[in-house]
Amino acid sequence: MTGAASGIGRATALKLAGEGGAVACLDIDANGLATTAGAIGDVEGRAILFTADVASTESVEEAVTTAAGELGGLDGIANVAGVGEFTGDVTQTAPEDWARVIAVNLNGAYNVCRAAIPHLRAAGGGAVVNVGSQFALVGCLSSPAYCASKAGLLGLTRAMAVDHASEGIRVNCVCPGPVDTPMLASTSGTPELTARERTRTQHRNLIGRLGRPEEIASIIAFLMSEEAGSMTGSIVAVDGGWTAG
Repeated sequence: MTGAASGIGRATALKLAGEGGAVACLDIDANGLATTAGAIGDVEGRAILFTADVASTESVEEAVTTAAGELGGLDGIANVAGVGEFTGDVTQTAPEDWARVIAVNLNGAYNVCRAAIPHLRAAGGGAVVNVGSQFALVGCLSSPAYCASKAGLLGLTRAMAVDHASEGIRVNCVCPGPVDTPMLASTSGTPELTARERTRTQHRNLIGRLGRPEEIASIIAFLMSEEAGSMTGSIVAVDGGWTAG
C-alpha cells in the first residue's frame, strides 16, 4: 500500500486491516505513517511501515522485499501515492516539476509493480489496483504533468492486465473525482488557478459534494478481493459523475 500516510491511502490501509489483512504501508511521510499505524492498531489490525519515496527504485525494491519476507509473501498491491498541483501550461511547467510528478505518479507505480509482481507470481496470483484520477480521462487547467501521469496509469494498467492474466494476476485502475484529502487542500496554494478551474468545471460533480476517502477505499478493497475475480484491465470512475456528461 503506497501513499498510506494520509487520504485515500490511509483509508484503504484501514479498510484492508479492518477486514483482516496484514498491510505493508509505504509513504515518504513518516509522521503520517505513524498516525496510520495507530489507527490500524485501534481496529486491531496488523501493519508494517516503510518510509520511502516511490520514485526511488532502490528504496521501493528494499521495502517490497522486506515486506514480503515479514508478511510471508504478498497477494495484492495498491498504488495510491501521488502528487498534484497546478504547474501552468506546458510552457510554464518547469522541467523539474514535470519530472517529479511523472516520477511519483507514474514511475512510482512502475517501481512498485516491478518489485512486487514476482511475489504475486510466487503466491499463485493476486491483484493490483492503480489509483488514477478523473483527470486521467478528461483535461484539467494548468496541469499537463498531472494529467499525463494519470493517463499513463491507464495504459500501464491495461498493458499489465494483458501481460499477467495468465498468471492469475488481475490489474485494475480506480479513477476518483474530487475527494476530501490533503492533496486536494494543497491547491489552496494557487488560489487564482484554483478559482479558475472551479469556475470552469462547476456543475461537473453531479452528486454535489466531495467524495470521501473511505468511499474510494471500499472500491479498492473490492477490486483486490475475490469478489472482483472476473475484473481485469478495468478503469473504474468513482468521480461523482464528473466524466458522465
